[in-house]
Amino acid sequence: MDLHLPLYLGSTLRGGFGSAFKKVVCALRDRLCHECILKEKCVYSYVFETPPPADTTVMRKYGASPHPFVIELPLTEVLLSESHQGCKIGDTIVFNLILIGKAIDCPT
Repeated sequence: MDLHLPLYLGSTLRGGFGSAFKKVVCALRDRLCHECILKEKCVYSYVFETPPPADTTVMRKYGASPHPFVIELPLTEVLLSESHQGCKIGDTIVFNLILIGKAIDCPT
């Protein structure tokens, strides 16, 4: 195997998606999101740091809201067998990225 994978691929795909997404959309990559002057307008910050709405009364105690996406894996990929925990170069991993709410209309 060229790449060893965990039994559940969701966290691996989320991490890879987050890293690639930040490289594409972040204007100030050397800053932490919570320190960034652009965090209120940044697509990456909205999708991965997801602050609660400024005018909320319900979520004012929370530092973050649920992220507006779901990574959906086919059952065969979610439950990899012990004997197949990897990929070879050229293999395809199929999954759906479901965007929720304002994330659907986020410009990239």
